[in-house]
Amino acid sequence: MNRLLKSGVFAACFAALALPVAAEETDVTLQAVAGSIGGVPMMIIEGEGLDEKYGFKGQFEYLSSDGLFQNFLIGNSDVSMDNDMLGVAIARAEGFDVSAVYPVGNLYLGIVVPGSSDAQTPEDLRGKRVGHFGADSGTTSFIRLIVQEMYGFDVLEEYKMSQVGPAALVQLLAQGEVDAIFNFESFVSEAMVATDGRYLLQAYADYSKFTGGYAPWITNIVMHNDWMKENPATAYAVRDAYDEAIAMLQDSKYEILRKPYIVEKLGITSDAVLDQIIENGNTYGYFGNDWSDEKRAAAQAFLETLAENGSVIKSVPEGIMVTLEEAIGPRP
Repeated sequence: MNRLLKSGVFAACFAALALPVAAEETDVTLQAVAGSIGGVPMMIIEGEGLDEKYGFKGQFEYLSSDGLFQNFLIGNSDVSMDNDMLGVAIARAEGFDVSAVYPVGNLYLGIVVPGSSDAQTPEDLRGKRVGHFGADSGTTSFIRLIVQEMYGFDVLEEYKMSQVGPAALVQLLAQGEVDAIFNFESFVSEAMVATDGRYLLQAYADYSKFTGGYAPWITNIVMHNDWMKENPATAYAVRDAYDEAIAMLQDSKYEILRKPYIVEKLGITSDAVLDQIIENGNTYGYFGNDWSDEKRAAAQAFLETLAENGSVIKSVPEGIMVTLEEAIGPRP
């Protein structure tokens, strides 16, 4: 999904960046993408009262993906629960002192084909019509690099690419206008239900198998460094609440997604789609909290490979991924 911003937009936002308060606060504004699987942990924090359990009062905002990161960068929210590390890299290159401090979403995205497709691997789509929603999006960028590493070709050169929005891709596939789509959940599940479809490439599972255990995250918890330094106890509390939220997801085998407050915020109107989302969650695992040195080093290397390609980022600034312990010291 697209979390990237052009340089001019970052520069404009930088001038308006809000100043943090001087004393530690327990009121926290958190944001996520409206209707996104990546926002589910935040929905659970809100719906189950985990903010109050861990000692802070959350103000929860569900925003369109267009302008989401700008909203965070200009200081309208303290914590972004649903942004990718590519956006963080671009932001830091533009002078914003923000960092990813924890993982959220595994790569709940990939290449989807209808059930009638004869394709067995991404190689079988060479010369075919494939829908996506932007060459500079995190989704397309990640799939592009993964296919390059696993199969040795560039999808942007070998596929006949058609660009529309993420939701419209489902209809393109259902109407037979394209042979496959690049997309993320819950649009993946919608496309599977609409076309009796399947993953041709499941980015998290397939790339993890290829690398022997590593795949980058599609979304992360991102914080302003000045805010978390001035509010260390609250920053840790947000991380604790997230940990409990994903434990509740996993312990329930994703059945917690049937709760009305989650169904409503995801905008799911079909029981079949909800069933598919839950099935995909159990099969692939939507979320994690492994923020080990090893995983962050692998993510850094992944970003450096993207920078070498040069199509989305040109360099990898320092400080993109940090631990709270590194950034603000041990728990107060």
